Amino acid sequence: KYLVKKKAIPKYRVTNREGNMVSKEEVAEINTYFQNRMAESKKIWAARGPEARVAAAAKPRPQTWRQMSGLSLMAHEASHIGNRPFMVGFGVCALGALYIQTKFTDEMKEDSLYWSTYHLKKTPERH
Repeated sequence: KYLVKKKAIPKYRVTNREGNMVSKEEVAEINTYFQNRMAESKKIWAARGPEARVAAAAKPRPQTWRQMSGLSLMAHEASHIGNRPFMVGFGVCALGALYIQTKFTDEMKEDSLYWSTYHLKKTPERH
């Protein structure tokens, strides 16, 4: 609808950190540096072959805590100093539960309302 006249943008408008214009010679030097670096990389890639490039791209990287699960995540969290009191409590509860479970005899199971209702094998003489 409205025609806006665009200003011509200069071809080389490169500035350094101070905001000063960089000369064309410096731009050419930077470009040749990156072209040489790319040529060197391509030479290395060609020597390795496509299989090596695919293998390098697929190389496993160390997992972050967000990608961990199960025992690896639990071991990672246990290694943090802030989680030590929690892990000590968790270990005490786990060992206590294991101790109680090993001391749960058959007589205790028969006397337990829950165990006798849901887990005890019902025999015909008990009905």
